[in-house]
Amino acid sequence: MHDLVTLSRLNRPAAEGLPISLLTAVFTKAGIAAGYPGGVANFRDDHPFAKESRHLLAIVSMSSGDLQEKLDAIEFKGLDLAECCAVADMFIGPIEGCTGIEFFTTSDRPLQPGWMARATPAGSWIRR
Repeated sequence: MHDLVTLSRLNRPAAEGLPISLLTAVFTKAGIAAGYPGGVANFRDDHPFAKESRHLLAIVSMSSGDLQEKLDAIEFKGLDLAECCAVADMFIGPIEGCTGIEFFTTSDRPLQPGWMARATPAGSWIRR
């Protein structure tokens, strides 16, 4: 049994989530503001095609090698990825989690689960 606050958060509409496509690295804006040189504004400048929601930013790659290169470059600039970055695949869902980001599905179809990410104050990172 969940309390009303938790139920409200879990039942938020999918429109409040950031869709996962291909391989997606999701970052909390608070983490970027605290650790990326120039904060969120410079992150947006460095990654002009980043997806964005109210509390999250995400970069998408077609391959794990390409995503790893992007993450290495971001980490080289000083951002602690373990503190503010989670990674998910559009078919299998979460690969790496972090506090402040949770993943959930919008469909029960096995080939199109509709994975999404949203900011959360709790440490949980997978919801079905």
